[in-house]
Amino acid sequence: MASLALIRAQVESRLPGALTIYTRSEREMLPSGIPAIDRETGGIPKSALTQICSLAGSSSGKTTLLLSLMAQTTRRGEFAALVDASDCFDPASAEASGVELSRVLWVRCGERPGVRSLEQAFKTADILVQNGGFGLIAVDLGNADERLVRKVPLTTWFRFARVVEKMPGALVFVTSAPAARSCAALTLQLDRGSARWEEEGALTHTQLLTGVDFTAEIVRSSTRKPVQSVRPKFIARSQWA
Repeated sequence: MASLALIRAQVESRLPGALTIYTRSEREMLPSGIPAIDRETGGIPKSALTQICSLAGSSSGKTTLLLSLMAQTTRRGEFAALVDASDCFDPASAEASGVELSRVLWVRCGERPGVRSLEQAFKTADILVQNGGFGLIAVDLGNADERLVRKVPLTTWFRFARVVEKMPGALVFVTSAPAARSCAALTLQLDRGSARWEEEGALTHTQLLTGVDFTAEIVRSSTRKPVQSVRPKFIARSQWA
C-alpha cells in the first residue's frame, strides 16, 4: 500500500498546491468613529465592499455614519472620494463633523435620482476603484429608488468586490436595500435615527445638536465570526464636540 507521503507527492505533482492549507490574513479595518459599530464589527473592512442600508428618505443615521467614515479617513492623512448620486452632500455639515474637505473628491451625478444618475454613479465608482489612491471610496445611492438598485446585476457587484480586493482602501455603498448580497464583506442595516439636544444655558431657549442615536444591525459579515440567523440590533451613538 502506498504511503501517505507518496500519495501526497503524486497529487501535488498533478495539482500543485492542492493539499496546501491556506490561512486568510487578518483584514485591515477602517474605524467608523462610532464606538458601538467599531465594537460589534471591528470597523469597516479595507480591500472589500461594504453596504450601509436604510430606507430612502428615512432618518436613520446613514449620513452621520458616512460623514464619520470620511472624517476618520481624512484625519489619517488619506484621501476620500464621495460619489453623490442625488446631490445630497453638504460640505458645511461635513466640515463640522471633522471631515478635512481639502482631502475629499466630491463627484456630483445630478440633482434628480434616477436611471441616469445611477449609471453615472457606477461608472464613476468603477473609474475611481480602477485608479486607486483613496483610503475610502463612498458611493451614496441612499435616495435612489429601491427598485432601480435591486435591478443592478449581481455581476456588477461581483466585479467591484473582486477589483477592490487589490485596493488598500475601503469601498462603501450607501443603498436603500442590500442589493450586493454575498458580494459584500459587511452589510449594515440602519434604522430609526433620533437627535440629541442640549440647552446652551439656563436663561436661553437655544439648543445645540450634540449627536445622533440610531439602531444598527449586522446583516452580513465575513470579517468576524459567522452572523447568527437572528442577531439583536444595537444602538449606535455619534457624539459631536
